[in-house]
Amino acid sequence: MASVKSIFNFFLHKANFFKHFATLVIEVIILLLIFLIAFFIGASLASFAGCVAWRFANNVPQTIPRSFCENCGHALCFWQLIPVVGYLLQGGRCAFCKHKIPDHETLIEIVFGLFCGKIFLLHPDSPNLLTLFLSAWLLFLAWTDALKFCVPAASLYGGGAVLLLCRIDALAQRNAIDWCFFLLLFCLMRLFEQKQMFGAADTFVCLILSVLFGIQNFCFLLFLSCCLIILHYAFFHQKMLPFIPFILCSYLFFGCFFPQVINV
Repeated sequence: MASVKSIFNFFLHKANFFKHFATLVIEVIILLLIFLIAFFIGASLASFAGCVAWRFANNVPQTIPRSFCENCGHALCFWQLIPVVGYLLQGGRCAFCKHKIPDHETLIEIVFGLFCGKIFLLHPDSPNLLTLFLSAWLLFLAWTDALKFCVPAASLYGGGAVLLLCRIDALAQRNAIDWCFFLLLFCLMRLFEQKQMFGAADTFVCLILSVLFGIQNFCFLLFLSCCLIILHYAFFHQKMLPFIPFILCSYLFFGCFFPQVINV
């Protein structure tokens, strides 16, 4: 009887082990699927933002014609429009004219896909959609700023209004010191605007982010953005630089490594 009982306990222990192992495997597969879906959403947002920004910068209508190669003008097939995958299937070159597809566009899709994947993995049940909207807003503004040194007013002010309305509680929580800081920041940036060191869009974006993140976190973001600009100038000696792309880079850095800084 003792041997039968020990054999039964042995198989029961093995059954529990395989049960826990199967549960773990299922959880890993679910998390992997969530990450892949979030990655595709992020990469698609980046691809869409890049397309809209390019059309805006080149004065091309947003709705027609359908997506085409920037070099030969040939309409793209559906599989060529898939973020990252389309680039890999074509070997980094247009399937029609063999013109090289800009690597930075695919790199941005990958980075933004990974960033969105991290957002969904941290909160798989209720991902922060406001953070996703803020990220897409900054990405579109940064892309248009990099291409044309200006941004669409409707996207700039419309997106900012949506963010403030969604976080109206953040405005109510600010004290007198915060509002004095916002006023000082606004005055300084207006001064920079008059000296043609800043643009109106830069000022507006900085004000929105300072309200959303708070004084301390915004200062971290602004400091890193300025450091990136200094490094860029040291290597490339480009005198006229768009500022919003550097804000976006800092935002993505903190979002990946110090998410508490950009928590909205």
